Amino acid sequence: MKMFVYGELCKPPVLLEVLGRVPISEPALLDGFCREVNPPTGYFHAVRRPGALIAGLLLKSIKMNELEKLDCFENVEGGEYERIEVDVKTLRSSARKTAWAYVAT
Repeated sequence: MKMFVYGELCKPPVLLEVLGRVPISEPALLDGFCREVNPPTGYFHAVRRPGALIAGLLLKSIKMNELEKLDCFENVEGGEYERIEVDVKTLRSSARKTAWAYVAT
């Protein structure tokens, strides 16, 4: 599985703490969303906005148990974010790839 990240999860020390490893990644863009600060938490979240772009990373080879760890980190169960499938454009090849991403609920 692939995961598009754009905030704290772009930081290797955070990935290492959450997953126990730093997955291979490449720069990518998510269109149709903008990155805004969520005032109650102070962290970024993705909000749908036509014509907007978010720069981030495409994490590769995410395992199912790691997806569960990421869901916990992003408080999906608590309703802070939802995980959806998105299409991102990689910067190295300009290819479009399907990935998971956490967006505002």
